[in-house]
Amino acid sequence: MLFFSRWKIIMIMGAVVLGLLFALPNALPSNVRENLPAPMQRTINLGLDLQGGAHMLLEVDLTSVLEQALDNERENIRIGFSDERIRAEFIRVEDNAVVGRLRDAADMPAALTVLRSQSEVIDQTALNQDRTTSVEQIGDKGFRVEITDANIEAIQTRTIAQSINVLRRRIDPTGTTEMTLAREGDDRILLQIPGAKDIDEIKDRINKTANLSFHMVRKESDSERMIQQAVEAGRVPPGAAYFPMQDGFSGLIVDKRTRITGECLKSSSEGLHPQGNYPIVNFNFNIKCARLFGDLTAQNVGQRFAVVLDGEIITAPRINGAIPGGSGFIEGSFTIESARELSLLLNAGALPAKLIIVEERTVSAELGNDSIQAGKIASILGLIGVAAFMWLSYGARFGTIANLALTVNIVLIAASLSLFGATLTLPGIAGIILTIGMAVDANVLIFERIREEVFQGRPPVNAIETGYRRSLAPILDANITTLIAAVTLYFVGSGPIRGFAVTLAIGIVMSVFTAVIFARLLTATWLRRSRPKTLPI
Repeated sequence: MLFFSRWKIIMIMGAVVLGLLFALPNALPSNVRENLPAPMQRTINLGLDLQGGAHMLLEVDLTSVLEQALDNERENIRIGFSDERIRAEFIRVEDNAVVGRLRDAADMPAALTVLRSQSEVIDQTALNQDRTTSVEQIGDKGFRVEITDANIEAIQTRTIAQSINVLRRRIDPTGTTEMTLAREGDDRILLQIPGAKDIDEIKDRINKTANLSFHMVRKESDSERMIQQAVEAGRVPPGAAYFPMQDGFSGLIVDKRTRITGECLKSSSEGLHPQGNYPIVNFNFNIKCARLFGDLTAQNVGQRFAVVLDGEIITAPRINGAIPGGSGFIEGSFTIESARELSLLLNAGALPAKLIIVEERTVSAELGNDSIQAGKIASILGLIGVAAFMWLSYGARFGTIANLALTVNIVLIAASLSLFGATLTLPGIAGIILTIGMAVDANVLIFERIREEVFQGRPPVNAIETGYRRSLAPILDANITTLIAAVTLYFVGSGPIRGFAVTLAIGIVMSVFTAVIFARLLTATWLRRSRPKTLPI
């Protein structure tokens, strides 16, 4: 185990040199780092507790989601009855259910068939085949459709999961900000953004729902006077909806139902109008919706269609011809910044529910600086204490080998955190300090084994060879079990717990490398050059 070929030495020392290079930017001022190659500009990301930032607790407005689910159910029932020529006196949402009454009791069997056929199984793989709705007949002509408890729970879980994914894409589209997004309780989301500077911009991104949809404009709504009378009298035609224009001075009545929504978007980006040279938002539909959009425009040449964003009509152009390919642009009163912001929101997707900020806190960076200084002092004191112990216990030569391995271990931890873009938090600093103490465990096992071999009268080369060889198995056993615990903490935990797990896991891997490989190389080099007759241990 003491023989190292030239390529092994090159690989080991190359890893150490690379570690030094990637760790070095953390000690350099920012103006110097800017002149370094791109991979070497990376530094350790500091967590919310170290560099400050935004802490928010968001409440998901699940009531509006359930109301929307009931509205969709009512619309589906209306369309289903229309397809089967079933006439109803009314179909409305009432007391958290869809209630209705038929004109003819003879249509009840067909109506129940339609209602039950629209109730889907929530999870095909589940043992209990829960359905989305329950249907109840009331008298000869009435019916009541309720969303089942199992479906309500599924809607809540899905809504919160979708909200977290959308927030992650909106706030951190590049994936470089190590923010925390986690579910809290039944209807809340914890959001922590380290280093956040513009809190108002983050709140704007959270508050925008970004629901995008395309609707055909009703022909009878060309007259503004007719629109105003219809809205004031509450006589919007069945299957239609009224949306105000973004300018706030007018509005249009459009078809309520549409198959082309923001979910159809494949991508969007800001740009300039090819003729007018003013800001627009370009979009591309996926394959399915591209065909739908092409058919829609081909069948409605000369008609207007409205682009609706968050309940307001951005634009309502007239269709001059079929638009194949599923690409186009949205024009309105955009600036370059607002067009870029809208394209970002559309790429991230629409929030499935409104988010209410119930708690907002700004963490000061001063607390982080104090914590960093305290962590540095604790690390230095721990390093000095461990180094002194190794020198006192194993002498100048072997103590120095162990301390060099420990120093390289800390450098490699810093390099790994920088290279992988991991976030260092207060618990992460605790993990590093813990690693300092654990890093010498392997050296202690090896040196104690070497000392036993020396006491038994073995020559130096044999003693060192046997010490490293017989210590390898217990070192791997101890570190692998700890690594399993660290990996489990990472996948099960969140936030600060993950920060602790990351530094602990990296520290374990690096301590095995430095103690078993790097320290062994140093020992073999010293042994080959000095050729001692006795070991000073």
